[in-house]
Amino acid sequence: MENSEIEPVTTRSIGIRFGLISSVISIVLFIIPAMIGQNPFKGPWNWIGMVVGIGIIVFAHKSFKDDGDGFMNYGQGISIAFWLALVSTLIAVPFMYAYINFIDVNPFELFMEQQQEEMAAKGTPENIIETSTEWTRKLFWPLALVMGLLGTVIIALIVTIFTQKKDPNEIV
Repeated sequence: MENSEIEPVTTRSIGIRFGLISSVISIVLFIIPAMIGQNPFKGPWNWIGMVVGIGIIVFAHKSFKDDGDGFMNYGQGISIAFWLALVSTLIAVPFMYAYINFIDVNPFELFMEQQQEEMAAKGTPENIIETSTEWTRKLFWPLALVMGLLGTVIIALIVTIFTQKKDPNEIV
């Protein structure tokens, strides 16, 4: 008879599993508006993505508690979200970058045009619009990586307040 040990659930294992799920969903929520000629970087798709992202964090926390001892402290919740954000961001953002640079530049150009139109409507001088456009092109992808990670962790700081379940036997 084989001696099979079940590995204990860890924040990293749950975070990676749900990070993979999140990256697939992020890619789908990018591809859909890109394919139908809408801006995937702004507007209702971002709100849908945020709501789905919050749901994924909640399900990841639930999975950790269900597969573990039934408890999750605040630090564990943040750790799960960190791993989730890291995996999701490191998969989804490079995919989006490759899509924009090698398959279809139109979604990014649509985003840039909308940004320029919004600035012009506010009376922003043309030279400022040009400079802003130039810097947006340079910094968009590095900032997408940073903000993907940071944004998810910030959301998790709030979500974890509600999803944590402290072990009453744990000494604080």
